[in-house]
Amino acid sequence: MNAASKGRLLVIDDEDRLRKLLARILQLENYEVLEAATAKEGLRRLENETVDVVISDVKLPDINGIELTKTIKTAHP
Repeated sequence: MNAASKGRLLVIDDEDRLRKLLARILQLENYEVLEAATAKEGLRRLENETVDVVISDVKLPDINGIELTKTIKTAHP
């Protein structure tokens, strides 16, 4: 995280345009933003990156967003 960043976020959403728009808005607010298109991709990012907050869609193609949240809370409290 650079000195000007407010924190590092992971945005998980399978809709590319929406994910990129949200990421851009957050970047303009000085957040460092990582992106993932699927829950599995998001979980891989969490294994390799330090993230402060995860923002996820509820309807993902591979795992329900609610289940993803439970998995993240268990694996990355």
